[in-house]
Amino acid sequence: MSDIQRLLGRVALVTGGGSGMGLATAQRLASEGAKVLIVDQHATAAHEAAESIGSSAAAFSADVTSEPDMDAAVAYAVSCFGRLDIGINAAGIGASALLLEQSLEQFRRLQDVNLAGVFVSVKAEARQMIAQSGGGVIVNFASTNALQPAEGLGAYCAAKAGVAMLTQVAAMELAPHGIRVVGVGPGLTSTPMVDRVLSVPGAREAFTENILLRRAGRPEELAASVAFLVSDDASYITGTTLYVDGGALTQRYPELHRRRSATKSN
Repeated sequence: MSDIQRLLGRVALVTGGGSGMGLATAQRLASEGAKVLIVDQHATAAHEAAESIGSSAAAFSADVTSEPDMDAAVAYAVSCFGRLDIGINAAGIGASALLLEQSLEQFRRLQDVNLAGVFVSVKAEARQMIAQSGGGVIVNFASTNALQPAEGLGAYCAAKAGVAMLTQVAAMELAPHGIRVVGVGPGLTSTPMVDRVLSVPGAREAFTENILLRRAGRPEELAASVAFLVSDDASYITGTTLYVDGGALTQRYPELHRRRSATKSN
């Protein structure tokens, strides 16, 4: 947590705020003085996360792929805290399958949550910010996989690349309204979803060999970067994605499927 109070008087909405990087981000923004609405599809997770923060947080259950849900989430943030200054779009899911083995249903599900969910959230957040005539900041969660292809992650990579480009377009269109739109691209970060992947024999070693700092990131490190991006310290940053990856983008993505095939054959 931080003793810096850069966000006093501001109100943030965080999708996917019930766990992982979304939760860490909500906690960091609150520690810097923001009021935070935690939005998560899982109501229990959202309420537990809000309780972990205290009186400066509230919870709301919503599906980010639903326009009525996200409009209601934004309206609830305003009813609780009076306005909306910051939108953090961190909700996402993952799944691994080679392209020839992946179903169209699964491919579409990943696009719906990881890309269309960001689109829906940006629209709802920006409309409120424009109605207030007070500007604002929107941060979309992309991934190093927006730039780095990975075997078995075709649907995920495509969605995250879409998030990075959507961020640029939104920045262009919303700049006249005083709204900055930026992306954050986490590399390997220790969250419940990632830790399940790293529990596969050899996976942790394969990933950390491809990271200059030789370790996974912590959610708190990613949250610190987001707090910077939404603060006035980043007032001249828009239309770009900051990759928080320990230097992983300088290396090749680990070829996990080939390693698993070699292990099976031995």
